[in-house]
Amino acid sequence: MTRAASSPAATGVVAAVEGHEHGSTDEACLHLDPATRLDASRRLKSVRGHVEGVLRMLDDPGVYCVDVLKQVSAVQGALRKVSDGVLRAHIRDHVATAALRGDSEHIVEELMEALKYKT
Repeated sequence: MTRAASSPAATGVVAAVEGHEHGSTDEACLHLDPATRLDASRRLKSVRGHVEGVLRMLDDPGVYCVDVLKQVSAVQGALRKVSDGVLRAHIRDHVATAALRGDSEHIVEELMEALKYKT
């Protein structure tokens, strides 16, 4: 992931990993695993298509408000699934490894940092 991310979602992801050096050999500094990255990417591409569909709905002057609300809710649910998957991976790969090392302060820090971004 580059710092040149321009979308609000990508910017939030970049902000969430600030302070971590990519390519670091520090065991405490793990990065999002490939399977979770792939799943999140696939889901976000689907969300992008869904949002584009909602935008097309809004081009219709006769669009029914409740239909728009339903679609926005579906987009929010899909984004929540992305967030849940990344949080699960973070707990599994970062928090659990801190627990194995007996680093209780790091456990608290990792959880608090992750939960700041939980929707």
